[in-house]
Amino acid sequence: MIGFAERFARRHALPSAERARLLIILEELFTNVAKHGYGSGAPPGNIEVALAFDGERLRIEFSDDGRPFDPLSVALPNIDQPAVKRQIGGLGLRFLRSLANDTQYSRDGDRNRLVLTRKILHPG
Repeated sequence: MIGFAERFARRHALPSAERARLLIILEELFTNVAKHGYGSGAPPGNIEVALAFDGERLRIEFSDDGRPFDPLSVALPNIDQPAVKRQIGGLGLRFLRSLANDTQYSRDGDRNRLVLTRKILHPG
């Protein structure tokens, strides 16, 4: 997946900071699905990633056949509270949402489908 994303970023001449963000987003999504969507005795699954860039917006479509989970319906942790008073978890989701300009989730048959769109600013 990393090689796929890096080749895509080079092909579309994404700025290095945007390449790094893309890799972070994909790693966070993959890790969450592996841990929560397929963990604890769930059968192995299938993750699909589609990337598109129209010169201004990067579109990341992440699809998996893990347990149903809408990451947009989860309340985000209040990071203004001390860590000992916050519930565990949710920081990755907060981080992902902060990196996207638009997010959409749907459950299509047996698949979770998350689409993140990010406006890409080219220097100069």
